[in-house]
Amino acid sequence: MGREAHWQDGRALITSSRGSIEGCRGGVPLSQILSSRTFTRGRIALETAALVLAIVLVKLLVHKLSWEFITLSSIYTSVVGGGIFVIGLIVAGTLSDYKESDKVPAEISAALENIYRDCAAIKETLPAFDLETLRERLLGVVSAFRADLSSTDRRSCLAAIEELSASFIELERLEVPANYIVRLRGEQGAIRKSVLRVYHVQRTEFLPSAYILITTIVALIIAVALFTDIGPLDDSLPIVAFLSFFFIYLVRLLKVLDTPFQVDERTMDDVSLFLLKEFAKRASVDADQPSSTRAPAAT
Repeated sequence: MGREAHWQDGRALITSSRGSIEGCRGGVPLSQILSSRTFTRGRIALETAALVLAIVLVKLLVHKLSWEFITLSSIYTSVVGGGIFVIGLIVAGTLSDYKESDKVPAEISAALENIYRDCAAIKETLPAFDLETLRERLLGVVSAFRADLSSTDRRSCLAAIEELSASFIELERLEVPANYIVRLRGEQGAIRKSVLRVYHVQRTEFLPSAYILITTIVALIIAVALFTDIGPLDDSLPIVAFLSFFFIYLVRLLKVLDTPFQVDERTMDDVSLFLLKEFAKRASVDADQPSSTRAPAAT
């Protein structure tokens, strides 16, 4: 991830692909650490570890107060096995949606690129066509899509996609062959379909009742482990820590897989939007280049 450092009022201003972070003379700010790629990759693990640490401390308190009144039996191990089985079923169901979601940014980027490159080629033969307005509308689709990810109720991207129709109507007035218009409208429809798919995935949950069941089972397993006499403290603490980390991590991972799109890509499991960012960057760069040096149209 490339970074550039600038100086402003005696303080370093570090610019990265994820945004700008203002530094200071006295060390690395907390905001920079929290937004770093290393922390982002291990965000779920670190947050889960913090919860596990709290659970271990509770286990120490329970042991010290001699509140371990439950005897370890085969029933407990059966409940743990059943919890793992149910979680496995839910993970299998959410993975199919996650795999489909992972293709969406590439499909949207390809359709936007095709529209822009085809219209750039048309501009070469029909100078009267307003390519700059089309470029702004395409960039508006990208920005509206990112804005919609911040809320499950926003639908501004659909309006931005519909605004592309004005440019296509302009092409019809300039007597562009109908097959070109049909192709462009097909790409517009593909973008709309992909965006609606994202809305659906972000809004709905896979078997919400099963997710509640998993959360309840995990809470019961951890609660019972706290009050179960597993053995000496040296043996019980690692077991409680392992069970807690395993189940809490899986529950948090399921939540990430169920809503795979995030504006800031807060974990390494979020679907990356780098292709959309790259398209926006290329389109912006082309706006400053002479038409003879622009990339060729898509075929």
